[in-house]
Amino acid sequence: MGKYLNVLSLGDEDAKALGVRVTWVRNSAILLATLLSTLTVVVAGMIGWVGLIIPHIARFLVGADNRVLLPMCALLGATFLVIVDTLCRTSMSIEIPIGIATSLIGIPIFVFALRNAKKGFA
Repeated sequence: MGKYLNVLSLGDEDAKALGVRVTWVRNSAILLATLLSTLTVVVAGMIGWVGLIIPHIARFLVGADNRVLLPMCALLGATFLVIVDTLCRTSMSIEIPIGIATSLIGIPIFVFALRNAKKGFA
């Protein structure tokens, strides 16, 4: 899917000229992302900001090549949640809800990403 998304990022006309079925790739990507997001929320519950900040951090680290970016997002997101969950469970005598911790971390990172979006960070 990554190589097709790379071609699709060139624009619809260029992607069609390179032989990509634009509508099928776009609809498949949306369907797959929706399905994975839904399953994640069903299994883990609402954990905010991870889906907004991790792709920006991953893109900053590895660039915009979707063949590398998509697996990096999965790896970085899982690592982020394990670290934050461990901190929430062990840092205080009571367990802090992970959604609160991800929000406290995610909001400043997202504001930083938005400020740098015009400079080419995101």
